Amino acid sequence: MTDAKTISRVARHVHVFLAENHEKAERRTWAVIILCSVMMIAEIVGGALFGSLALVADGLHMSTHAGALLLAALAYTYARKYANDRSFTFGTGKFGDLAGYSSAIVLAMIALLIGYEAVSRLHRL
Repeated sequence: MTDAKTISRVARHVHVFLAENHEKAERRTWAVIILCSVMMIAEIVGGALFGSLALVADGLHMSTHAGALLLAALAYTYARKYANDRSFTFGTGKFGDLAGYSSAIVLAMIALLIGYEAVSRLHRL
């Protein structure tokens, strides 16, 4: 049998599982995205200007890092924005994990594509 005190305690229960330094980590992630994007653009432009395939390739490689970091930053932002939304029964703390998982899947697909291209080029020799 439940009493009014138990119901009141359960009704106030929240599922906010964000770390103390969540906002600080979110700001730092956005700062790293900006830094990574600036370096990416500089490498691609520099590679195009000076005819360096290595710089262009590294700039494109930096774009994958920027994309992965963007997923993380968006997860931070979404988790913070909806942390107190009661429609998320178990809270929003898992968005970071899901963003990391999604990023890993995308990077694994890119690695497989690079591996396929490398093997294809070896067979053409």
